[in-house]
Amino acid sequence: MINETFGNQIESFKQMAQQSGVSGLAYIDFSPSKGLLRVKLQVSPPQSQSMLIANFTNVLAQASQMFGIQVKVHEDDSEQQGS
Repeated sequence: MINETFGNQIESFKQMAQQSGVSGLAYIDFSPSKGLLRVKLQVSPPQSQSMLIANFTNVLAQASQMFGIQVKVHEDDSEQQGS
């Protein structure tokens, strides 16, 4: 169950996203026994996708650190190098 304060924060973020026109779909694939968690985001408008993925990465890294997990992040910037 989500506590009331956290629920209010979620609603606040939803309203901000709606006001900015950001929407999309998240695909979450996980295997607890393998330690696998994979997230794919399809964001609209497309120019918001990079920013949203960077923010998701930061939130996941911070949440991991709260659990005492060391975080190493690798960004595949191969698409940017070709530009």
